[in-house]
Amino acid sequence: MSLMINLLYDYFVGYPKPERWPEELRDNPVAGHSRYAFEEGFRLGVLLMLESTAGELLRP
Repeated sequence: MSLMINLLYDYFVGYPKPERWPEELRDNPVAGHSRYAFEEGFRLGVLLMLESTAGELLRP
C-alpha cells in the first residue's frame, strides 16, 4: 500500500481495540475490526463531502 494510506489508516483506525467494536462482534476480531474501520471510513467520507460542499450550501 502507499505511504499515505498507511499513515491515514494508522491515524484514523489504528490497531484493533475491542472496546470500540459493536458488542455482538467482540468475539469475532476480524468482523469487529472490519466494521469499526468501515464506520470510521464512512464517517470521514461524509465529513469530507460536507466540508467540500459547505461553500455551496451556504450561498444564497
